[in-house]
Amino acid sequence: MTTTLQEKKRILVLTPIYPADDIPKGWTPVVHYFTREWVKQGHRVLVVNYQAKFPKVFYWLARLLKGRITSKVGYTVPTMAVTDRKYQMEGVDVYRVCLKKQKPHSRYSQHEIKKALDKTMAYCKELDFQPDAVAAHWSNPQLELMCQLKAHFNVPTCYIAHDAGHFKEFGEDAKRLWDAVDIVGYRSAAIKRRFEITREYIKPSFMCYSGIPASYNDNTKARKFQDVRSIAYVGTLIKRKYPVQIITALTRSAGKDFCISYAGEGQEAEAIKAEAERLGVTENVRLLGRIDRNEVIKLLDETDLFIMISRNETFGLVYLEAMARGCITIASRNEGFDGIIEDGKNGFLCEAGNSDELAEIIERIKQMPPQQRIDISTNAMNTAKELTDGNVAAYYLEQIVKTTTTTSSEPTNL
Repeated sequence: MTTTLQEKKRILVLTPIYPADDIPKGWTPVVHYFTREWVKQGHRVLVVNYQAKFPKVFYWLARLLKGRITSKVGYTVPTMAVTDRKYQMEGVDVYRVCLKKQKPHSRYSQHEIKKALDKTMAYCKELDFQPDAVAAHWSNPQLELMCQLKAHFNVPTCYIAHDAGHFKEFGEDAKRLWDAVDIVGYRSAAIKRRFEITREYIKPSFMCYSGIPASYNDNTKARKFQDVRSIAYVGTLIKRKYPVQIITALTRSAGKDFCISYAGEGQEAEAIKAEAERLGVTENVRLLGRIDRNEVIKLLDETDLFIMISRNETFGLVYLEAMARGCITIASRNEGFDGIIEDGKNGFLCEAGNSDELAEIIERIKQMPPQQRIDISTNAMNTAKELTDGNVAAYYLEQIVKTTTTTSSEPTNL
């Protein structure tokens, strides 16, 4: 995956989610992971963060139902409005533009789109920023704004698909907006399969995977895998990640000969305790709460299996972190890590939430000779070494640059 893009580029990035000190910590910083690497590689990056601003009643309800909503959707909902802001983060210039919106998942008014476009153009002029390409993450309102910015700057465009939505909110305008996209980056193979179910949405494409710091691959310990007994789960404890089902599967496949550590917080913690008590394995289950990065690495180094069989998982960096440390990793089939994990080669895939299938996979792993488990672990570490922050960011940018001469070529895939 290593690339060598010598010419320095200016990239305009549009996104509804971007970190700041006044933004909820539970929001994914994935776009920043790409942009900061581009800056390190010598490119110039301008991010415009289009942030929804709802009526006051929305934030009142969000504060009232925060725990329940977070448990269901898996991320922190905003409980107060933010304002327009210009700031810099790790060398990346960021302009947050707030757009009024009446309700979640609805389309912005053309009045708000026009205001956002004017502010974006004025900021580019203020910084003397003439982009070589425009990249948009998520569709609403980024797709509309990217379409208009392409017409103004006459540069290639890249749309990063974080889900398989087919732009229903845009109605009859969807095809016109989609025609303005030159290349698509899919966040997972599962998203690509669902997205391209209709031919009208097929474009030149590439896999836009996330990466991990190269340091995650350093100082890994040699593993013998004489036995498979220690298991880890790292993530929020919410229903769509099915943390309770892991205990059910482990008890079925290993009896009481296991120890599972949950690193994370969430409303399913009580359900985990209740299931462990019901099955008589309370002493086999550890709830660690939220732990810092160094403790996560230490936990993974002491773990044989990493298990998280989530539903609606766009990517999941923690899987890659576990693979980097040599854990045999079990993720969900047809979800974010399907395509990176090749079942039986560098990890395993299970239907999301299926404790019966998970028990069968665990039993299969336990019956393998140690050398076969070592081989899977080694393959996992080799996969992680390819998917570093620097490598994936360089690959992403190289695919955009290629669109200047290959917009009519066949899809490019990782």
